Amino acid sequence: MVRQRSAKPLFGGSIPPVASITFLMKQALLIVDVQNFFINKWTQSIPQKIVRLIEANNFPNIVFSKFVNTPESQFVRLFNFTECSKPPYTDIVNDLRPWVKEDNVFTKKTFSVFANPEFDDYLKRYKIEELVIAGLDLEYCVLADAFNAFDKGYKVKLAADCCSSYTFGDRFKAEILAIAKKSIAEII
Repeated sequence: MVRQRSAKPLFGGSIPPVASITFLMKQALLIVDVQNFFINKWTQSIPQKIVRLIEANNFPNIVFSKFVNTPESQFVRLFNFTECSKPPYTDIVNDLRPWVKEDNVFTKKTFSVFANPEFDDYLKRYKIEELVIAGLDLEYCVLADAFNAFDKGYKVKLAADCCSSYTFGDRFKAEILAIAKKSIAEII
C-alpha cells in the first residue's frame, strides 16, 4: 500500500521544499528493551528521546521487544545471570506505556527479538519492509536486531540518539554505529 504524508525531518533541520513524499515501504519503529531493569545513569534519557522520536514522526507501527530472563536462557545456563526475570524489572518504562498495546510487545530470552516467531509473523502480517530501531543495549540487543533484520531482508535504520548502553554508556557508540553504517543500516 502506498502512503502519503507530509515531509518532515526526524531530528530537526531543514528539508527540501516538497509538499509530500510518497513512501513505498511500510515502516515500523522497533523499541528494544527499554525496560525498568535497563535504566541507569547512562540510559535514563533514552525513554524521553524515544517519545520525541515518536511524536515527531508518523510511524504506522510501533513494536517493542521485552527481555525476560528465564531459567532455560543461555544467560542463566552459561553465566548464572538470573536478573531481569520478573516485574517490575521486566516492565516497559512508564514513558513509553502509552504506545504499548495488546499485540505489539514481543518477549524474548535472548539478544534478538527475531528469535520469537510471533515477531516475524507480526512483521509479515503488517507487510513491514523497513525497521527503525531504537533502544537498549546498543552493543548487544539493538545490534543483534539490526543484523537479524538485515539478514531477513528488511531495510534497517538505527535512531542513533535513541540508543545507548546500560553497561558502557556511550563509550563505544561511535564505533558500533560505524560498523552498522558500513554493513547493515542507515544511521539517522
